[in-house]
Amino acid sequence: MLDKFPPELCALIFDFACRDGRTGLALSHVSRYIRNTSELARYTSIALVGQAQIIAFAQFVEHTHLKLQTRYLFVNGQESKQELESIAYEAFAGMRKAERNMALLLTPDDEKLREAEEAIGREVTNARLLLGRDGASAVETILRALGPTLEILDIAVNEYVAMMLVNPVSLPHLVDLTTRCGFPLRPSDVPVLEPTHSLRYLHIVDSPHQWLRVEIFFGKGISYIAPSLTHLQLSRLHNNPVVVYYLGCALGHSENSEDSEDSDYVTQLPTTLERVVLKPIVELKHECGCESCTAYDDAMENYHNVVRRARRLRDTDDRVVLLKADSTRVEGFQEWLDKVEGAACVWDTKDLDLDSAETE
Repeated sequence: MLDKFPPELCALIFDFACRDGRTGLALSHVSRYIRNTSELARYTSIALVGQAQIIAFAQFVEHTHLKLQTRYLFVNGQESKQELESIAYEAFAGMRKAERNMALLLTPDDEKLREAEEAIGREVTNARLLLGRDGASAVETILRALGPTLEILDIAVNEYVAMMLVNPVSLPHLVDLTTRCGFPLRPSDVPVLEPTHSLRYLHIVDSPHQWLRVEIFFGKGISYIAPSLTHLQLSRLHNNPVVVYYLGCALGHSENSEDSEDSDYVTQLPTTLERVVLKPIVELKHECGCESCTAYDDAMENYHNVVRRARRLRDTDDRVVLLKADSTRVEGFQEWLDKVEGAACVWDTKDLDLDSAETE
């Protein structure tokens, strides 16, 4: 039936139909007419899951004749913890061999010992390159190609890829960024993402499996990439109370802090900021088999400090909203899809943490 519709009407229909990042692929197999009329709409919204899809799409954008006008992009190249450990084990085989060779050289002053230490360093570098180079190159290729029209970006890559995203990226029309990895920060320089005045919504998801933690964003990160930011969300906050301390400093409340940490590191958040949403990770479970576990006790104490500080900050600054750790707000792909479909950033009252800071 659609084959009888005017191409202009089909293009309008396909523009709405292809916003889930997946329908476009199905349309390309319907008929020649549908494939041709949906050609541009198919790439309005792109969802890439896994390294294979990311690398394949990077190769496509490098060679296509189409002038892509992608507005919405979801990139998830983050393997599970077990998968990444398995991949890393293979990549670091050379390092383990170098360590075994060094163990045979027991004299600290032995010249061969120093050579062995240098060999270990080279093997570590080679392993990191092996794990991150192809993925980082593919992600950078995609962002360069789609950057001029991109409006919503949700990105998650493993720590090795994230550390190698070092080349500057311009996304002049980006409105909403969710980062579940180190992007767009880099180890020893300003962020790779150039200052983006259109960026209004920033969601940073904390992870213990990345090369950095979320508090690093309060250095030269948030204010640099989003000078006109209006909404900031920090999710899955782990057992590091300094995150909330830095946030308080960035909001201008450092003079009331009990902490001795140096707040000079922190840059002030943009004056345009209207709302800050905080959500801790679900409370840790004691998985150790021993009767007493100091590491677990320390982690739990820090976790409760995170929640307590977050409640105090919420009570101090009316821009701050604190969500329950087990709130049912959608995350991941569904969160991105809701944004693409125009859903507002809202929460149900039952999701709010309204407890007093003194009860934690």
